[in-house]
Amino acid sequence: MVSDGFLRWREPVARALSRVIPGDVLWFADTTEPVFALTFDDGPHPETTPQLLEVLRRHRASATFFLIGERVAAYGELVEQIVADGHEIANHLMRDERSAFIGDERFRQDLAEVSRMLARYGPVRWFRPGSGVFTPRMLRSAAEINLRAVLGTLVAGHTGGPADEAIAGHLLASIRPGSIVVLHEGTAQRSGVAATTDDLLTALAARGPTAVTVSDLVRDRRIR
Repeated sequence: MVSDGFLRWREPVARALSRVIPGDVLWFADTTEPVFALTFDDGPHPETTPQLLEVLRRHRASATFFLIGERVAAYGELVEQIVADGHEIANHLMRDERSAFIGDERFRQDLAEVSRMLARYGPVRWFRPGSGVFTPRMLRSAAEINLRAVLGTLVAGHTGGPADEAIAGHLLASIRPGSIVVLHEGTAQRSGVAATTDDLLTALAARGPTAVTVSDLVRDRRIR
């Protein structure tokens, strides 16, 4: 369950922490331009990805999909559709698990393997550790294959319960220019993410900012 108060608290705190926590990690873009990065973790999946793509297409919005290697192997046609629709793909490791609990060698191998899997579909520039927890060794391993870690300023996860209906409103109250929003797909339980994205983009159409990929967010802007 995500409360409006939590999201209002998280956005400024994430920006402040990013300035003092060491490591080459992207949290947000320092910009006044009316744009934010919309990102989705844990896909692709036939219960969520096609619906998200339809919503994004209708709103002419762009996003970055942080993809799980096992699901890329199972649903390669969905990765092709993500790229064909003009969205960005990024590395979210091999399995839906906490990266901090993975040994150094397996982390390095999984990160490299998922990048190789994704490279057949398009360029891969970013990775996001599972559960958003990173260590210096993760950053070093990523830098060796030219990846940079991306976290975010606003994070929400669908549970399939009634609280899901309030997520869009909570996010809307907290998004600022340069924010990086993290939503989660990849399971049938999270199918509400498409409706949340639709509600969010509908509301933002009247007041902005506009949803873009992570790469578009940081292009020619100061980043943190």
